[in-house]
Amino acid sequence: MSDVEFIHDAVSRVLADTVTLASIQEAENRKVPIRLFDALADTGIFLMLAPEEYGGVNANLSAALSVLRASGAAAAPGPVLETILAQRLLTQAGLDPTGGLSTLVFAQPLDGPAPGATFWAAPPPFHEVPWGGLAKHFLVVWDSGTGVRLVVSDCSAWRAVPGADEAGEPRDTLQGENIPVTCSLLSGASYDELLRTAALLRAGQLLGAIEWTFNCSVGYAMERKQFGREIGKFQAVQHMLAELADHTLASAAITMAAAERCTDTMVAAARSRVADAADAAISIGHQVHGAIGFSREYALNYRTRRLMAWRNDYGSVFYWRHRLGAQFQNLSRDAFWPAVADAGLSSLPTR
Repeated sequence: MSDVEFIHDAVSRVLADTVTLASIQEAENRKVPIRLFDALADTGIFLMLAPEEYGGVNANLSAALSVLRASGAAAAPGPVLETILAQRLLTQAGLDPTGGLSTLVFAQPLDGPAPGATFWAAPPPFHEVPWGGLAKHFLVVWDSGTGVRLVVSDCSAWRAVPGADEAGEPRDTLQGENIPVTCSLLSGASYDELLRTAALLRAGQLLGAIEWTFNCSVGYAMERKQFGREIGKFQAVQHMLAELADHTLASAAITMAAAERCTDTMVAAARSRVADAADAAISIGHQVHGAIGFSREYALNYRTRRLMAWRNDYGSVFYWRHRLGAQFQNLSRDAFWPAVADAGLSSLPTR
């Protein structure tokens, strides 16, 4: 068993013990999943991307992707991705990791504070911040034109206007004046590189939910009987499940490849492909299940609603498809097909 597989299995066991249908439903009533986050903190998962000198394990993106893949399959509530990535950003800025839940946004352009500032006099409102009114720490990543800056503050210093995403989880608006902050430069990485990392990790969560939806749909089709036989034996249902299997396998392949080489081309391709798979999972999953898939007592809708909520995070589907197309638009006829076949690994420069 590889290290990535070991981490995935270990996290899956933690999630199986701590994520229940009741806890998922409670998140829609703005209840923080304390038991889940305490268990993940005890295993050191939140520090997995942080360097060893900060108490982390300096894991690679493939390992982090396996964690987010497991959390997506379990429909784990709360800002799991944001808390993991926040610890890496803090240590990259030379700051100590934080305890408790964290949330973050990428903002560009932005007129923010200078490095070393202790107050943000007139920040703009930040919309759709995951768990913004309930997390402990709020991070803003922005490109000042002279370097990437990280602004860290306590969520309690902001006024939170409650909101929710398609999954029913909190997506709040944070606003305020004279917010106490810590502003630092993020050295060694560009804004685009950091955004790609967040986008890829969200792709991992999407992939986990897609895989769960496929497996659940296959299982249901082999149990549910209609006209005297399992619906999975009807050719139309078999065709739908085969189509979803294609989407799932293709998405897994490109997403894992992007974790090995996190270039603009690879991440844009992964996010584009996963978006198509998410649409197919939502449509086919509910067609196979029928009315039961929409019921609050059944687990399917908690995955498909998260697919709706996550598919445009850290760059919309249109944004990533535009980025992907931009990689190839100026190539000559002779260079185009080799570049497409190579997936941009060597034919195109890393942006």
